[in-house]
Amino acid sequence: MKKFLSNINVIKRVFVMVAALAVIAFVPLGVLPQAAGEAPVLPSCNKPLPEGYAQFVQPNVLLLLDTSGSMTFRSASDTSTYGDGSKPYKYGDKIYRYFGRDLDSSNNNPDGPYNYHPNLAYIDDADLTGISQGYREAYFAKYGNRYLYPNDSRMYKLKLVLWEILNGPGLVSGLRMGLATYYQEGYESPQVPSVGVYYRWLPTEDGSRQALSWEGSSSWDRALLRRFFRSTDEPGSIEEIAKWVDGIETFDNPELRAHGATPLAASIYGADAHPDKDNPYRGDARDFFLMDGAINAWCQQNWLIVLTDGRDTLGGNPVTAVQNLYKAKDNPQDKWPSFYVNKAQPVKTMVIGLINPNASGVSELKKTLNRMADMGDDGKENTSSHAYFATDVDELMQAFKDIFKQIQSFKSTASAPLVSPPIGGQEGGVYVPNFVPHIERQWTGHLYKYKLDTDGIMSELPVWDAAAKLNTKSYSARNVFTVNWKGGNWKLDFKESNASTLAPMLGLTQDQASKFIKWALGSDEWDEATGSERYKLGDIYHSGLVEIGPPRGSNPHGDYWTFKETHAGREKLVYVQANDGMLHAFKADTGEEKWAFIPPNVLAEGRMTGMKQDLAKSGGTITVTWLDKAKSNPRYLLDGAITAEDVLLSDGEYHTVLLGLLGCAGPGFYALDVTNPGDPQFMWAVENAIYNRKGDKLLPNENNKDFFVSYWARSGGTVTRMDKPHGKKEISDDSDLDYKDLRFTQSTPGIGYVMLDQGQGQPLKTHWVAIMGNGFTMGIEGDDNSVSSIYVISIENGKLLKVLKDPSMKQIATPVTILWAGSNHQVKYFYVGGDSGTIHEGDLTGSEPGKWSVNNVFTITVDNDIVHPRISYMLDAAYINRSKWLFVLAGDCESLTRSEDERNYIIAANVSAGSKSTNDLEQITYKMVAAGMSGWYMELDALEYATTPPVYYNGHIFFSTYIKSQDPCSVGKSRLYVLNATTGKGAWTGDNKYVELAGAKVSGIVISEGRVYAGVTKYPQVQTTIPDDLKVGDEPGVIQNGLLAFDVPPEVAEWDSAYPSGVMVPSYWRRWIP
Repeated sequence: MKKFLSNINVIKRVFVMVAALAVIAFVPLGVLPQAAGEAPVLPSCNKPLPEGYAQFVQPNVLLLLDTSGSMTFRSASDTSTYGDGSKPYKYGDKIYRYFGRDLDSSNNNPDGPYNYHPNLAYIDDADLTGISQGYREAYFAKYGNRYLYPNDSRMYKLKLVLWEILNGPGLVSGLRMGLATYYQEGYESPQVPSVGVYYRWLPTEDGSRQALSWEGSSSWDRALLRRFFRSTDEPGSIEEIAKWVDGIETFDNPELRAHGATPLAASIYGADAHPDKDNPYRGDARDFFLMDGAINAWCQQNWLIVLTDGRDTLGGNPVTAVQNLYKAKDNPQDKWPSFYVNKAQPVKTMVIGLINPNASGVSELKKTLNRMADMGDDGKENTSSHAYFATDVDELMQAFKDIFKQIQSFKSTASAPLVSPPIGGQEGGVYVPNFVPHIERQWTGHLYKYKLDTDGIMSELPVWDAAAKLNTKSYSARNVFTVNWKGGNWKLDFKESNASTLAPMLGLTQDQASKFIKWALGSDEWDEATGSERYKLGDIYHSGLVEIGPPRGSNPHGDYWTFKETHAGREKLVYVQANDGMLHAFKADTGEEKWAFIPPNVLAEGRMTGMKQDLAKSGGTITVTWLDKAKSNPRYLLDGAITAEDVLLSDGEYHTVLLGLLGCAGPGFYALDVTNPGDPQFMWAVENAIYNRKGDKLLPNENNKDFFVSYWARSGGTVTRMDKPHGKKEISDDSDLDYKDLRFTQSTPGIGYVMLDQGQGQPLKTHWVAIMGNGFTMGIEGDDNSVSSIYVISIENGKLLKVLKDPSMKQIATPVTILWAGSNHQVKYFYVGGDSGTIHEGDLTGSEPGKWSVNNVFTITVDNDIVHPRISYMLDAAYINRSKWLFVLAGDCESLTRSEDERNYIIAANVSAGSKSTNDLEQITYKMVAAGMSGWYMELDALEYATTPPVYYNGHIFFSTYIKSQDPCSVGKSRLYVLNATTGKGAWTGDNKYVELAGAKVSGIVISEGRVYAGVTKYPQVQTTIPDDLKVGDEPGVIQNGLLAFDVPPEVAEWDSAYPSGVMVPSYWRRWIP
């Protein structure tokens, strides 16, 4: 008995089966007992979508596939294969064979690319039962001693390509996909079609007609929605579509069949306005886009991808149908949806023709398909687009790839660029990090380089993209190394050939380690890409980046000038951390990866493997669950700042040392000697191992006996690891490893030297140090957010010279701001901000660590009440007319703990004038300026918060804020502030304090040679108007690849004082941006 298709029931059956398989796939791989006295697992941290991107409305993409009977024909001719190359369907005691016959011997190598569907290569022996040897030889190709599925029909090739596309999530992730075909009616049990028999066994004209579960008709003028729009990022979503093209039919697993006519026009926009009230899943593409829940926002892109192998057989005009579909937005009868008074976007149509466009007799069809595509992109025939044509799998695969790449146009950036200004008549460069978030996939990163000519003009297009360069290199050809602390030489290549050594450090068996290592390097070990290798560069989110070439510091010491001369020809590399767990070193001229380094506290105890594993610890037992197939965890791994400096070590020579912080990945950091860029040397690493995972949560360990400080250090050619439990016995308060308060390392270190007493009348000795705050607890439930420390660290070995504390301090996450007034790098005073709304001054002028101190110098108060901004980590400082000025942005730019009623401020305080709190400052508004010299503060608008630190330049403060929109189609708006540092007067036209950038979020700024470079997040479908004040020379500013460049306002450019003595910056500098 015939029935109308109830897609809901089919979807439910498919989804239940997928869910059941998912449960099976996610069973724990093993349980790893924790040995007594060993450090706990170092968990990796979940990485939520960034605010702004999380609002992104995923595009709707509807596949409309040709299921007419001619899809059983060969792609290069109208010769029938009498099947589609799929598996037999066993129903009760009957077997229905849909093999067809093999007609082309040129594509019968199973090892050839895209010759065979993964499920439909070698025919199972059981499926050959009942087929004589003669028939096997007549209709099937062989490879070796095994028979192959016939792979020449159009339907076979369509299923092969869709299977590969759907299982290559880089192309289809982040989309809401639906599946439709020409209309067919479904049967509870397979029935022999009454007309138009295309499936036969034997596969000849006289063969027995095979029963089908889906029957078409020569007169049905409509389409059938097989699967409603659903995000491909949702668990099981891709599987729901892939089941239709997997080559396997069962009661709960439907399969596309080729039967019926070609109602091309009616399936797009039918002459009769319906949907069918009894079954909304049958109608036309317009009906499907108008279904409840299909279009959800006015900016949502809507795409129809039509694949057909022939002309319309019902007399319709498909060109007109495409035009009507596009113009449905403006047709009152179609009742196109609106949101926030804006009409939803039209449906754009893209077309793939399964024909040879150069064959005889197809000129009219070719013309029609091209006209459809031309009409489909903008509703007009203006040669603005064309159809794709494919006669083989490669062409069809490329057509789908090209189409999905056009749809996948959104990218996000969350870092400021690195600006390498032109020096000595040579070109400079701008390095722009950029990334695309994904759900249950690794985020994909980019690093673009633009040229800066000698006039500071940036090239229109990037010179290179490091990600594209890296993807052309085989995973096995990469030079990636890590630290071996288990014995032997410290430097260990991260390769599968070293799996036996790496396995215990990764916490894996040797076989598991080999597979994971290859995957981490870029081999497609879990079928997530269409080729043999996966995307290689992870996201560059909060990470800093530095360019290191010939030494360029201003240190006046004679030994340093010798060092500069020795390394004057040093190769220039760009160093950047990514959340693939690697510090990458890219060649500045070509973008090629020279090498990459995995720090030991990223490699160790499950942190890095957290990309493919879920770990849960209970008592002394760790449960490990491997993620199935293409799924992986987007995790923070190397997400903190990096900074580098030329420092004098105990061997009497200068070295270029790079410090890297794990940031949101964990309470850890490391040091690498990059003096010789071809032979980097590990120095040391520190981790405060105090957390474990419980499901999706990160929690503190259950008791203090599981709290450790882990310390790795190199001596000669070997590295050792020390794990010291918390507690007075192992780590006293004066221990040089007292990192017990260390939390997520978000306080960018300041680097300089102090002068220490050697005793016995000896001259003071130069000792290079790094200064950093203890970081932030990230709001982790159960952690002590009152812990606070400032660390003064010996940069040579990572050990502590002093831990500074003050009763008013509360977790220190600000970058360390060091004031200086000369050409050397001696640290005397520095400033940090605490989570308690306080600013602290560190005094390192004493010649002994015992004489160093830290004091509260400023408190954020309003109306005599102490204000506790959740995070106060936006800080800059400068000497202005011999006075110390602090510039503070109070607020939480990462939404870590921000509340709706939180008040945010910009504060400029002259601490030399005795300003100790905001009560000592003038409060100004957007229309006011300060009259005195004590300083000022201004409250930002409700829901407005800072997204960049304040940057002091030529007597002015630059920063950006963001105001979120309630409209999901809007990124919101940014405000770019430029204020006189001492008065708060605006520097934009008309003394305005800010200009607004609608539809964009500024996430980082750098100023160089009178030009501002800003990292920007925006949507392609939202119009962003650049304010008139933002210009490059006489030309308006533009946003390209997440970068906005513009000149500083004339008032700033004409300031009569050059950059005054103020903040010490590293010789290899990129201001850290959260």
